[in-house]
Amino acid sequence: MSSGRVYRFAPPPEHTARHLFVFLHGSGATAQSMIPIAFRFQARFPSAALVLPSGFDPAARGGAAQDWFPTLGLNDENRYQRVTAVLPDIEDLVRREQTNFGVTADRTVLIGFSQGGTVALEAVKSVSGLAGAVVAYAARFARLPREGTRIDARIHLVHGELDSVVSRVHAERAARVLGALHVPVTLDLVEDLGHALSHRAISLGSLRLLQGIYEGRRATLH
Repeated sequence: MSSGRVYRFAPPPEHTARHLFVFLHGSGATAQSMIPIAFRFQARFPSAALVLPSGFDPAARGGAAQDWFPTLGLNDENRYQRVTAVLPDIEDLVRREQTNFGVTADRTVLIGFSQGGTVALEAVKSVSGLAGAVVAYAARFARLPREGTRIDARIHLVHGELDSVVSRVHAERAARVLGALHVPVTLDLVEDLGHALSHRAISLGSLRLLQGIYEGRRATLH
């Protein structure tokens, strides 16, 4: 795997790591750009360890901007192939950090924006038992899950109503398909938001994650 910068933040000293949150940035962004978002999540989950890796695409390396997979000539025909090509590296990264922080897969959450959200969605679709939940902002599946697909993660989709880069239609379709597959899914459309992360969008994502964790706990108690 390429050796891009990885930022790691352990929980405050009074907390042991009980969750692992892996933040995957958008296309042309950096791991650093996700730090404010990561701290917003940690404020709601003080026992979470935060990991913010840099994109793997070597063509984007050297400059400030990073990508997870090549974007030059990207289209609906080659998107799935390009995303799945990086999933082994994503799995290696997540498994390594789970070992590093002593956190199990069911307490691991992938949180991604745009291209990073697509990678997160495809990772839990393709790699069984990788993470317990995904929070995907302004993202889409590279290829919608097919009938009979088993996804053992909760999926929280947050999308700007005015997103002209990744249409909200992708999130709406994903929510319908996941629901039909009996995958726990939430979809929040944020008014007056384009292809961006806002205070409200970040809050909604962390709130849905918190609600999903509590619902999961309640289900195991019954």
